[in-house]
Amino acid sequence: MTRIAWQRWSCVAWMTAVLLTLTGGECCPAATTGEIAAYQARLQLVERPKDAEQVAALQRQLAAAKKQGATPKTREVVLVGQIGGMPNVWPETHPDFPWYEGQASFFLVDTKVASQFASHAKHHGGNHNCSFCQSLARKNAHAIAVVNLVDEQGKTLAIDARKLLDLKENQTVVVRGKAKLLGGRLLVIDADGIYTPR
Repeated sequence: MTRIAWQRWSCVAWMTAVLLTLTGGECCPAATTGEIAAYQARLQLVERPKDAEQVAALQRQLAAAKKQGATPKTREVVLVGQIGGMPNVWPETHPDFPWYEGQASFFLVDTKVASQFASHAKHHGGNHNCSFCQSLARKNAHAIAVVNLVDEQGKTLAIDARKLLDLKENQTVVVRGKAKLLGGRLLVIDADGIYTPR
């Protein structure tokens, strides 16, 4: 197996494991209209939380701490990022990137990385399918976090994030919640609050 084929296979295998973990029966049952309104009221933050960190910087911090063996399993964080804004690194395992259909989860991209892609995309009509963009996306997979909007028991809500909070692709949001590294690489935030700048 060539090095490129091995990297592609290991990336797909890793993401498959991640998605199985994210969806392994942890979602709550379908919500009623009243429950959705209650979730919205609980999740939507009126004021922007202070001291928000960037995705890539937080991922590096947690990875370094994990190597030293001095990190708790989760950490309370405030994270800022953009929903999507770069090519899909995992098209085989997650074709709906940056969303997870039917689940209150989405992929949050480091704002600096997303701005790089936006700048480059202007040169070719907003299309991220060029080989340069695809290669750059693979190199920046560490700059992506999975955000799960959770209920009071910490379970991911079984409502599409777009329907739940009218979220849009390329929108900048600030999330508050518990961060962990999955597989030592992927940053996952179980969010109990989200601020959407207008």
